Amino acid sequence: MWKGITLLALNVGIFFLALVLGEVYIPLSYVFHPSGAYGYILVQIRIPTVLASALVGSALAVSGAIMQLLLRNPLMDPYISGTASGGAFGAVLAYYLLAFNLPFSWIAYISPIVAFLFSMVSTTITLMIGRKTGVYGIVIGGVIVSYVFSSLISILLTYLQEKFPQVPPLNFWLLGEIEVVGWTYVIILLVLVLILGVLGTYASRMIDLASISDELALSKDVDPHRFRTAWILLISLTTGFIVSFAGIIGFVGIIVPHLVRRIISGSASQLVPYSLVLGSVIMMSSEIISNGALGFKIPLTAITSILASPIMIYVLVKGIANTGS
Repeated sequence: MWKGITLLALNVGIFFLALVLGEVYIPLSYVFHPSGAYGYILVQIRIPTVLASALVGSALAVSGAIMQLLLRNPLMDPYISGTASGGAFGAVLAYYLLAFNLPFSWIAYISPIVAFLFSMVSTTITLMIGRKTGVYGIVIGGVIVSYVFSSLISILLTYLQEKFPQVPPLNFWLLGEIEVVGWTYVIILLVLVLILGVLGTYASRMIDLASISDELALSKDVDPHRFRTAWILLISLTTGFIVSFAGIIGFVGIIVPHLVRRIISGSASQLVPYSLVLGSVIMMSSEIISNGALGFKIPLTAITSILASPIMIYVLVKGIANTGS
């Protein structure tokens, strides 16, 4: 219980720190009494951005935790599965609608739709690969799909800069950048996170059964293939939406579940709610660093990959050591 209270208190502290720090420093007094230019920046940009980063962290952390259990791979997350690469491809592809003389402002509304569609395409391909080969086929299929779409993104970006020089460079955004104006994205993210959290907690026993073996899940009247597919589709929807406005923020889905396993427990009933809370802490902390705490902006994935590297090395070394013994 005290660990949960500590994480919640940490969340609140980092939330207020993120409101103060950024490209524009906002005095703490204006945080509690917003007015003038500071008030506009706070209400329309800073608070929605910080809340969005917290919700993105929660969504990616829970998605990673569930995928690691269902696919029985401790290094899985929504990005390694190929879902994010497909979504990013769709988001970049949406800019080519400028060739049809559509207003540039329309891209902000069309991009999430195209990103979602291609995240579903990439996920469907991954599931089709894994349908005949099982859980590990899904893992390998996801890696292959991710590489294919990443290559296609590179081709699209190169041609985009040649064809539409008026489009700002997207390389920085593709490595993760959360900059939200208004509350639309925050509301949608909140709904998606609530769905993931509530369903994940409610279905935690079935997730644990499917993570042990398909035979055990079947013995309890749970169809592991349909159950796994339904979750991957829900995670694809969430990931596709996140990628459409924040780019590819990698490794959060790997970092957080492993920290929760070390601190709390590895069962889904504990992993899901604690990943929700810790994911927001990690993401808001990364956002503070990304948003100019060092004097310059840094892509979010550059920060999260540094955090994830020692955890991934530990998991790999531990797995090899256990296999050898």
